Amino acid sequence: MTTHWLRSPGPGTRTLMVLTAVLAVVAVVLHVAGQDDPAAGEPGSLRNIFVFATFVGAFATYLSGRRRS
Repeated sequence: MTTHWLRSPGPGTRTLMVLTAVLAVVAVVLHVAGQDDPAAGEPGSLRNIFVFATFVGAFATYLSGRRRS
C-alpha cells in the first residue's frame, strides 16, 4: 500500500500549489497595506476575498494531491 508520503504530485497539483502560494502572498500584502484602514477589514473587501480564495485554493490543492496514487 502506498502511503501519502510516497506519492508524487501531478502537474495539476503543482499548478494549484503555485496559485495558492501567490494568493497567500497577495493576501498578506493586502493585510499589511491595509492595517491603518478600517474599511480593509469589511466583509467583501479585497483582502477578505483573497484570504477566502487562498483557503479555497489550498483545499483544492489538498484534494488534487489526495487523488494521486
